[in-house]
Amino acid sequence: MVLSTLETLRLTVAAIRQRTGESQHELAAAVGLTQDKVSRRQSGTQPWSLDEVDTLARHWGMGPLDLLAGPTHAAQCLSWPPGTAALQPQPQPQPEVRGESR
Repeated sequence: MVLSTLETLRLTVAAIRQRTGESQHELAAAVGLTQDKVSRRQSGTQPWSLDEVDTLARHWGMGPLDLLAGPTHAAQCLSWPPGTAALQPQPQPQPEVRGESR
């Protein structure tokens, strides 16, 4: 199943808000919208505009295409708090490789 761009963006914004701990009110203030407008966009009743995508991407320190690439990619590009380097995923421990015994 392939998600639409709008659905992918809706899920991405929700995932980034969860990761940053930003409320709808805080996000709205940061990007120049009302909390009600953010809520309608998050619920899918009103689409995000291209200008709003640009503003969201700038707010989170990434390019608009990174934001549109989906939650996993956008989370890897996230600069949070604003003005810092992108958050890096935590390295996963590698299984220990044992040589053959002779």
